[in-house]
This record gives sequence, structure tokens and C-alpha cells, in this order.
Amino acid sequence: MKKFVILSFVCVLSALMLFACERSQGVQAGYEQGTSGTYQPRPTPPPKGEVQQNEMTGELQKVDMGAKTFSIRVDNGMEQTFKFDNDTTVLGLQGKASIRDLVGKEGSEVSVRWQDSEGGKMSTRVDVTQVSTSRSPRRTKKTK
Repeated sequence: MKKFVILSFVCVLSALMLFACERSQGVQAGYEQGTSGTYQPRPTPPPKGEVQQNEMTGELQKVDMGAKTFSIRVDNGMEQTFKFDNDTTVLGLQGKASIRDLVGKEGSEVSVRWQDSEGGKMSTRVDVTQVSTSRSPRRTKKTK
């Protein structure tokens, strides 16, 4: 009889614990009262250390005066091409500088501010943070 009372007590206690843990509503992603229940993810936060969305820093790769473009290589290795015009300002070089003064300074560290235009990225300002002279052309040894 004592075993029956203990067994009954354990069963009743177990049943009460199961009822206490029961939920009236299941878990749904993005569920809020008054919404249709459609999941909408949050936008990703901006990367840390990025100054502005329309500013890039990298190494100057080439300047094409004919096409009025220049390109830089950013930290992740991608090459970005920017357009320039007469209103593009260049800072960080001696005196009043223009894009033409960047020719021959490939390898310099630059920071470019730009705006979206219909044909691509139009640079508004180029800050030269570290000036580098152009790499010397490869010279091949002549064999006799």
C-alpha cells in the first residue's frame, strides 16, 4: 500500500509539471500581435570602422586621363573604378593638385569620396594619405 501511495504521488507530480510547462501558443519567427506573421529580417548593421557609405580607402592602381577614370584596390583585393571631372579635388599633395598629378604615383594610399551617377561612381574628393612613386618598369637582363 505504501508503494502505491508513493507511485501515485510521483505520477500526479509529473502530470502537474507537464501541465505547467505547456504553452498555449507555439514559437514563430517574427510573430507579433497585429501582424500577418510574415518573417521580416532586420537589416544588417554597417561594418565597424567604415566612415561613410560612400568613401573607400585603398591603393591607387592606375589613372586613365583619356577615359577620365582611375582605379584603386581596396583591402579585400577588389579593384574599384571611379570617374573624375574638373570639380574633383585632390588633397595631400604639394600645392594645388589635380588628378593629373596622380599620374606616376601608382601604389599611393588614397581615400576616395564619391557619389552615384548614372554611369558609375563619380569621385568628388581624393585624399592622398601616403605618397608613393610609381614602380619602376621591369627590366629584363639581356643575355649575350
